[in-house]
Amino acid sequence: MSAARREMRQDPTTRTWILIGQGPEEPEGKEAPGACPFCPGREGETPPTIAAVTGPDGAWRVRCFPDRAPVFRIEGAVERAGEGLYDRMRNVGAHEVIVECREHARRLPQFSDAELTDVLRLIQARIADLHRDPRFRYVLLFRNQGPLASSLIDHAHCHLVATCVIPRRLEQELRWAKQHFDYKERCLGCDMLHQELRDGRRLVEVSPTFVAFCPFAPRFPYETWVFPRRHQHAFPRVSPEGAAGLPGLAALLRRTLARLEHLVTDYHLVLHDAPNEQAERPAGEWSTLREDFHWHLEILPRTPRLARLQREEEFSENPVPPEDAAAALRDVLVA
Repeated sequence: MSAARREMRQDPTTRTWILIGQGPEEPEGKEAPGACPFCPGREGETPPTIAAVTGPDGAWRVRCFPDRAPVFRIEGAVERAGEGLYDRMRNVGAHEVIVECREHARRLPQFSDAELTDVLRLIQARIADLHRDPRFRYVLLFRNQGPLASSLIDHAHCHLVATCVIPRRLEQELRWAKQHFDYKERCLGCDMLHQELRDGRRLVEVSPTFVAFCPFAPRFPYETWVFPRRHQHAFPRVSPEGAAGLPGLAALLRRTLARLEHLVTDYHLVLHDAPNEQAERPAGEWSTLREDFHWHLEILPRTPRLARLQREEEFSENPVPPEDAAAALRDVLVA
């Protein structure tokens, strides 16, 4: 099957959607600073800019453009079809890259809070814009830091992927959040935060508006989640200003990543956000979404040694208890 005929097929035993067919070729290996396509002056080596944050001189500070080897294609209709009991659709979606700064190989803990706020503002604006396309049910933000996290380019960047399906893990979170709300009439995320704040052993840092903590059952050593303390179901609804908004999130996220990078160098950062409420065919039950779901960020460190059970993706083995991980992260001094 050619790249032009690439499609999504659903495994009926797990309801997981799988991309089938040869995708576009990705660049191989690390880019040297002089050859990095994300560095200033080499903008012609990437697709045209979609949106940017610019400085007083008019030069971009943060830049967004379509991925040159997109996993999903924005053109055309979804074309859902059946083949007996099986389901398939075209790999319709969007795949964008956000270059987070002009300097090559600069890491997020080295950003100022204002610079990281600019990155979050552009991410928020792009998610809100992609939500206007009714074909897209979900917009996934992920950031791969380091070779163990499959990052091919050192220049600081993240990805936005809009899809016509909801990722499997998010679908599970949505299901359990709704079940918790149906039973208790409370948000599961809020209940978790209340317990973590009372317990204290797994807390990494607490600000008046955001909390960073190691989850009770982490899949990876030093796995850390960042939640808004006030209930909020969708990241695009976060205020762009103030301590309770994106500046407050940027400050706590920068310090959390600075702590983490003293202990591990490679990680994934993933936004767990509410699905697109403007989708033409919303997936699942939406009646209590704004009350039962709590958006958050998950930081998932990667280590060279992969546990035996983890290779089969059935179980995760984590040798570092979250209470010990949180204590180690708290002990790191950050500015």
